[in-house]
Amino acid sequence: MYIYKLNPLFMEDQKLTTGKVALTYGGLLGLLTIILAVVLYVTNNLLEQSWITAVVSFLIMIGCISYGQKVFRNGNGGYMDLKDALKVGVGIALIGAIIGALYNYIFLTVIEPGFTELIIEKQREAMITTQPNMTEAQIDQAVEFAGKFAQPWVQSSFQIVAGIFFGFIISLISGLILKRNNPHQ
Repeated sequence: MYIYKLNPLFMEDQKLTTGKVALTYGGLLGLLTIILAVVLYVTNNLLEQSWITAVVSFLIMIGCISYGQKVFRNGNGGYMDLKDALKVGVGIALIGAIIGALYNYIFLTVIEPGFTELIIEKQREAMITTQPNMTEAQIDQAVEFAGKFAQPWVQSSFQIVAGIFFGFIISLISGLILKRNNPHQ
């Protein structure tokens, strides 16, 4: 059963709009992103993220975007062109990224304001381990540069840009797979 069938905004006799689907499944993407971040935080794995975390994040994004596109197609008589698939998918990615970025900003400024310093210290340790030939001055300079990118507003901005970029790629691929042009148009 599709989520839109449970929602009175999405009546079966109405055509679904890209905005309604993007808001619904973008909200779901944002919520799942926050849940993943909270689970990582509670289990003390937020600093020690592995490739599995990245895979889970991408699977969540792929699932929300492709399912949202499928719901849009099914809600529009079984037809969806590539343009609408991209609008739905990128809209879902944008809404999800904004929600995730807002949570990230609140996390870094209110919930755990010292977390940025932990990130920078972790980067310093990684540089010392992987680049033993670097002088202390070079390490300090690199850490200072990295610290500028570790600021909450910069991280949140990058999160939105990355969400849109990967959302576009996922939307394009899933849109090409799910598109069905209306022969009557």
